[in-house]
Amino acid sequence: MFEMSPLLPYADVLYTSGIIGVNSPRNPDSNHTLLPTLHTYTYDTDFYVQDSAVSQALEFDVSVWMEGIAGMTFGTQCNHLGDGDWDVWNNQSGHWTDAGVPCKFTDGWNHVTIQLQRESNNDTLYQSITLNGTTYPINKEFPSIAAPAGWWGINLNFQMDSNYQGAQVTAYLDNLNLTVQ
Repeated sequence: MFEMSPLLPYADVLYTSGIIGVNSPRNPDSNHTLLPTLHTYTYDTDFYVQDSAVSQALEFDVSVWMEGIAGMTFGTQCNHLGDGDWDVWNNQSGHWTDAGVPCKFTDGWNHVTIQLQRESNNDTLYQSITLNGTTYPINKEFPSIAAPAGWWGINLNFQMDSNYQGAQVTAYLDNLNLTVQ
């Protein structure tokens, strides 16, 4: 269960979990050999929205940071109450880019699967997003950036944004999986 009661317009809260690397208690990749071999990422989860009228956006992200190699956030945002489309994060510009595909989740349970690829030149490639059984090809590619000193790992992120009134937002995630290859 994820909940926020911001009472501020367009407030957000980011939840993150270290999967591999310095923030991971189970797989620190101390010798820095695992992360460079991983290129394919699949973010897959069921999510429950208590009241879609107050959820401005939901964000499902995978951050990959390899000091001396590259840094990237595979950011995907369902801009539900904005333009109603999926946005993807452009690391180079530091801005959201409209993916050109619709994102309409409903009150109750929804399912999302996001296919991502780190290219051989470390560009981020957003392959596709499947929402409630409908797959939308994205095929947008952006350059990575430099990873800050000491940053090494993969983090799995979920973020909620409140609406213009700063209303309370409640969401649940279930069956959350990140598959990496």
